[in-house]
Amino acid sequence: MARILVTGGAGFVPSELADRLARDPSNEVVAVDNLLTGDVGKLPLAECPNLHFIKCDANRFEDISSVFYAYRFEYVFHYAAVVGVKRTTDNPVMVLRDIDGIRNVLDLCKNTGVKRVFFSSSSEVYGEPVEIPQNEKTTPLNSKLPYAIVKNIGEAFLRSYQKEYGLDYTVFRFFNTYGPKQSKDFVVSKFIRAALKNEDITIYGDGTQTRTFCYVERDGTAYRLRPICGTISPHTWRTRMLRIALLTGLATAAVALAGCSTTPLVTSERMTLGEANIERMECRKDPPPDTNIPRTICASPEAWAAFDERRRRETADLLAEGRKYSNVGRFNRD
Repeated sequence: MARILVTGGAGFVPSELADRLARDPSNEVVAVDNLLTGDVGKLPLAECPNLHFIKCDANRFEDISSVFYAYRFEYVFHYAAVVGVKRTTDNPVMVLRDIDGIRNVLDLCKNTGVKRVFFSSSSEVYGEPVEIPQNEKTTPLNSKLPYAIVKNIGEAFLRSYQKEYGLDYTVFRFFNTYGPKQSKDFVVSKFIRAALKNEDITIYGDGTQTRTFCYVERDGTAYRLRPICGTISPHTWRTRMLRIALLTGLATAAVALAGCSTTPLVTSERMTLGEANIERMECRKDPPPDTNIPRTICASPEAWAAFDERRRRETADLLAEGRKYSNVGRFNRD
């Protein structure tokens, strides 16, 4: 029997993971969570007698150490973390405390004979892309967001513990995950909920941003779980790119699935990542080409002033160009 620990186990992805692992009766799975944002109702405790839940904060050594020494795990999935764009930008100190949890888990894995630790990292470690598509070999890990910094530090700890103590590890750099158990404050669930209520769908920016989405199924995760057997070779895994979508296209899909008549609109506010503030914008109607979806484009007054001036100059240049060739094809009869 394999004893497996899943930290953050009452969260969206880890609860699906714990569910999948517990479906194998040869596994004994322990899910721990401080329930800050997790929901123990996501775990099929009644259906799986080999799945156990313990309320525990991985950032507190006295909490998590008692669990490690009681069960002596073979495999550990460390997914506990503060998540959500607004939550992480509004609470940077709370996010940075997750470094304590990483150190606690790795020290306990080293001292209790864990065979492999699996770490939930994020695509946020890449920061702003320097090229599209992003290349693993050339894209620097340059994000300045506290959430991404913690993930980078976690990966550095894993490399160091493997080099110094021989602790095997696997890193999952998740992109935008979505699925049935996701909480209501993420983009796909927000769009679908608004569409079902026939409400306007809020999009930050101009709607042309692209995002990569990874679907987490109800009966297990979309990324492979086979590496738990210890056969994995690379230390870092990228989740499969299941969907790359324009946010306006995503909103339209949500409307179609809901079968309602709500209209995807770009919001009059824009969230500035890394600064945890919402900036009031001036918005104008501008239907995008080749679509019948109304859209509102929002920008700062300064940006609109620059845009209007550029458009005025371009119009003047076109008129001047037209006057230059206005006599082409005419013959002087004098």
